[in-house]
Amino acid sequence: MTLSRRSFLGAAGSAALLHAYPREARAETKELTIATWGAREIKDLTAAFARPFTSASGIKVLFDGAGPSEGKIKAMVDQGQVDWDLCDVDGYVAARLANAGALSIIDYKKVDRAAVMAPFALEHAIAGYTYSFVLAYNTAAFPTRPPLSWSDFFDRRNFPGRRAVWRWMIGGFEAAAMASGATRDKLYPIDIESAVAKLATLGDDLVVWESGDHVHQMLLDGAITMACMWHSRAAQLGAESNGAVAWTFEGGLLCPGMWVVPKKNPGGNTAFDLLAAMQQPGRQIELTRLRGLGPSNPEATAAMPDSLRPIDPTQRQNLALQAIVSSAWWAENYDKARLKFQDQLERL
Repeated sequence: MTLSRRSFLGAAGSAALLHAYPREARAETKELTIATWGAREIKDLTAAFARPFTSASGIKVLFDGAGPSEGKIKAMVDQGQVDWDLCDVDGYVAARLANAGALSIIDYKKVDRAAVMAPFALEHAIAGYTYSFVLAYNTAAFPTRPPLSWSDFFDRRNFPGRRAVWRWMIGGFEAAAMASGATRDKLYPIDIESAVAKLATLGDDLVVWESGDHVHQMLLDGAITMACMWHSRAAQLGAESNGAVAWTFEGGLLCPGMWVVPKKNPGGNTAFDLLAAMQQPGRQIELTRLRGLGPSNPEATAAMPDSLRPIDPTQRQNLALQAIVSSAWWAENYDKARLKFQDQLERL
């Protein structure tokens, strides 16, 4: 899932923290460092991937939860001071970093390209999990007729109340395009001007969320009646609220959580051994159980337990309802979209 993310530093397979090891010492030990987005992610990535890998290989896996932003990764590579072996980034960020020459080519002699959904196995990046932007809503606000489409999301007369989209546009722009008549299979290229204009029709009912915790709390508090949000958070919220919040995959947007290896990473080619281990279906299913994220390996999709299939965006019946994000389009158009959207928000 690039955003306002959390900051944390932890270690897997060891109580040692990353900052306890100077660069020279780290170069002499058998360890790999994953850059991700915070404490909750680290706990679950440790259980699903890091601990089993360390047990099998003897290689420690450390985590840096400060957030592997596009700028940080590029600066590390440019300065020749790379501390991270694997980084968790959005698809469009992976594409931009690859275009900038900051990433190593994925070693598909170690990593199985066939063990990844076709759109998400790229030359410089590979999906380790999947997630979707979906429509979630407060059931008490709509007791007789709930909003079940993006057209409903933009219908203020029949579905009153404030509603939220991600500040960083992905999901919200696609929702605006589908509400304006774009079909899931012909969603791109998005007309940026039209998408921003459609979002502007929500007026003072439009709210932007910064993080998963932010939108989670707004729905729980009743500050908003509906949101375009990550399905994993929507599913968690639905379960925790005993159905006070509901959601649907209808019109959802499937996205990859991409793993990339920065050039000059300290662990070298061993990073791809960890990537290969993370492809194991059982490990990906465990991440679905822990975090509600979907797998990227079709074998994990096929083996998903029945109890988890309703929250797995890659299941055939769920995938059929969704569009698939174009990371290439966002890589090319992100900056323009951000400026246009920010300008519109300041006008509201």
